[in-house]
Amino acid sequence: MLLLNYIKLAWRNLVKRKLYSFINIGGLAAGLCACMLIMLYVAHELSYDRFHKDSDRIFSLMEKIKLEKDTMQIERFNATTASSIRQQNAAVESYLRMGNQPGESIIIQNVSNPDVKSEEPDTWFADANYFSFFSFPLLSGHKEEVLKQPFTAVISATTAQKYFGSTDVIGKQLRYNGKYIFQVSGVMADAPSNSSIHANILLSYSSMAGIASFRNAMAEERGFGGMFFKVFLKLDDPVHAAAVARNIDRLIAARLDQGRSVLTPMNRVHTSANFNPGFNLRYLKLFPLVAALILLMALINYMSLSTARATVRAREIGVRKSLGADHKSIARQFYAESALYAFLAFCLALLLCQLLRPWFFNLLELKVDVSFLYHPLVLLIYAALLLVTILAAGSYPSFVLSRYNPVTILSGKMSRVSGGASVRKVLTVVQFGTAAVLIICSIVINRQLYFFRHAATGINKENVIMLPFQGSMGNHYQAYRQQVAALNGVQQTATARYPLYGGYDMWFVMGENNRPPMALSMLSMDRSLFGLTGLQWKIPPADMTQLGMPGKMVLNESAVESFGFTGSPVGKYVKLGNKEVEVIGVVKNFHYKSLHSAIIPLGINVEEDNTALWGANSPGCLFVKVAPKQNMPALIGEIKKIYTGYDLQEPFSYTFLDDAFGKLYTAEDRLAGIFGWFTLLTVLISALGLLGLAAFSAEQRTREIGVRKILGASVVQITVLLSKEFIRLVIIALVIASPVAWYLMQQWLQQFAYRIHLQPWMFVLSALIAAITALLAIGMQTLKAAVGNPVNALKIE
Repeated sequence: MLLLNYIKLAWRNLVKRKLYSFINIGGLAAGLCACMLIMLYVAHELSYDRFHKDSDRIFSLMEKIKLEKDTMQIERFNATTASSIRQQNAAVESYLRMGNQPGESIIIQNVSNPDVKSEEPDTWFADANYFSFFSFPLLSGHKEEVLKQPFTAVISATTAQKYFGSTDVIGKQLRYNGKYIFQVSGVMADAPSNSSIHANILLSYSSMAGIASFRNAMAEERGFGGMFFKVFLKLDDPVHAAAVARNIDRLIAARLDQGRSVLTPMNRVHTSANFNPGFNLRYLKLFPLVAALILLMALINYMSLSTARATVRAREIGVRKSLGADHKSIARQFYAESALYAFLAFCLALLLCQLLRPWFFNLLELKVDVSFLYHPLVLLIYAALLLVTILAAGSYPSFVLSRYNPVTILSGKMSRVSGGASVRKVLTVVQFGTAAVLIICSIVINRQLYFFRHAATGINKENVIMLPFQGSMGNHYQAYRQQVAALNGVQQTATARYPLYGGYDMWFVMGENNRPPMALSMLSMDRSLFGLTGLQWKIPPADMTQLGMPGKMVLNESAVESFGFTGSPVGKYVKLGNKEVEVIGVVKNFHYKSLHSAIIPLGINVEEDNTALWGANSPGCLFVKVAPKQNMPALIGEIKKIYTGYDLQEPFSYTFLDDAFGKLYTAEDRLAGIFGWFTLLTVLISALGLLGLAAFSAEQRTREIGVRKILGASVVQITVLLSKEFIRLVIIALVIASPVAWYLMQQWLQQFAYRIHLQPWMFVLSALIAAITALLAIGMQTLKAAVGNPVNALKIE
């Protein structure tokens, strides 16, 4: 009954003071909504692969080879790697291999309805123990049998609907790359959004022996590494991982490979930069801090306004205390009020979270299953947010208000009681200081991203389309290229084995003066790509006709330096694999990887422009330089029409070179997006709190303002009088925030090999944004009070 009375009082006060209720509940809801969104994202990222029963015992294998300026990572191994490891390590309970041809386009076709076909990149050959090794649900079929026989397949529920219009598909047939027929033996549930393994189609490992391309390539594999298989090991106990890794290193050394093994627990694969290069764990750890700061801003607003309005509630508290109420009962009353406000804010935050969730995940380019929203971890986070909000929001106000002396209050001396004024000043400084730090960080992050995208990379990325093609282009590649080159608006064409920023080969070569073997990145392309991308010569070939001749190679400046050549490297030889290759020229360094790391040694293998190399025997990429101000959609449509006239099997695809470069900075884009929007939210919450304090201050000084106006004070003088204390607090906040932000951003920039320098204008701009926000927040209230009729002000008792 007592609690019900507390709630009635709280509701009465909420309705009576609509402006303060809006600021308190609205600000708190905005902060909680931001926290919910951020923590939902963090929880989802940290939950990857934890649904597997043995996720702590399953390890993913990688081999890392240390280069002079970089590290090469090998994630694919040959067919015998896993069994060799199992034989030499008693701690390895079982293993699983998942394989396909990297870069190969896989076309799947319904045998009974050939018109239904599509490219399926998430198609893997897998060992028969796939469903007992992992915990992916199998909707139909027996998990021990579905992948046991050659040319059997398990498909996801979505894939079954796509090809057959039903999930009742056991016994139906699919054609793989136009040649091999697989019988569907099982249907699996779609992989959850928090799975690092996504497989739409699983093909039995035993089928690979019957596929010529795999059979021949697997027979030629040597050493420890290979082309096809990701390897997963299940240990009897996670503590044995280090010992198993040491044994694998010995196996690597015995096979004359030069790397070291890395075993990553399955539940950390997604957050590992080794397996997920676009992921930055440091940023993920930063997001909960941002969420905490936003919630802190909202709570500061609540506590500041609650204590500021102490004089309004003082008489009520005095009467209650004189009638026998102790400070505990009064504290409980204010806690009940805080609980009601927090609960209303929480409900509003849940509604906002549901409305903004699609936008937020689109911003992060992230897919989250709806079912994850009801995951126990998410519900626990929401409950914790509600509990923390209630406890934090009610603690300080209830403590301050319940401690008032009834004699002081009822004797009319409350005006001389501070009511937590000093604490409010500190909270205001903290609030705007935090906002200023976030503003500076947002400015620096966006400038670094701008630098990335506009730095001179040595490659002309403007108006270049990259068009990958597969071996199914056959002997038609030259005709295809000639027709594309003849289109209006096409200035140049060129060919390379890989799209730029989409891959390169790696070789180990010997340098001069008995230097140890070093890794050399290798790009294979025709001579036209030099001009199309604007690569600059440091030492051009004496005879340009040598470009494309067998046994010739071009190096970049970094490779020349790393090899330790004395004098000009032109005419000298390096051992590339089993053959000697002559250096015929040197190009200036250019960025063929992201600007996160320094430029590493590169060799360019210039191939003769012929059909035998491009199209007939291997995939490649056609580069098309387009003249400015062209109708790109129409031109791409014409190119697609030409492409489909020669290749009916592989779907047409394209990428702009500048877009491919931009995708190298996905993690920073996400950081900038989150920081930008939540910095704006923090500034708005801070401004909202300042608005409430300014309104309260103007209300409390109504009589003073009236007297000053009668005595001749101008509107400007009164506005300055009411504003100067708040502006002084904002200035103090900016002075404290600047060195904090400088330190944080200086540390963040150190991770980049190429970076901007912090400039004074960044801090000045941040100060201007904070100051203007503060002036706008308090200006309306102070101006309203300053222009008011002094007669009305003096009527107030």
